[in-house]
Amino acid sequence: MVLLKGSVIRKRYILVLWESDAEKNDRYIYNCYQVKRKYRNNNFSILMCNQMNKKTVCDIIEKKGGKIITVSGTIKKCKSCMDSIVNNPVHP
Repeated sequence: MVLLKGSVIRKRYILVLWESDAEKNDRYIYNCYQVKRKYRNNNFSILMCNQMNKKTVCDIIEKKGGKIITVSGTIKKCKSCMDSIVNNPVHP
């Protein structure tokens, strides 16, 4: 049994990098799991879920071809992480 801190309705923001079809995948996750997209920039999406279904949503995202960059309690942290990736791309 996992004990969760705080409110039952505590929100989590998931920063996702989609390989392709970001709009289609966001729509699928919303229609099937009622997880809302709060922000999108190219292939990046920030999805909002609650702490109870976070693990399930993360599993579905990975099955649909998304890479989870970070999970946070604030959208601000997800946006700053996304900005650092976009502004400082890694060159192989």
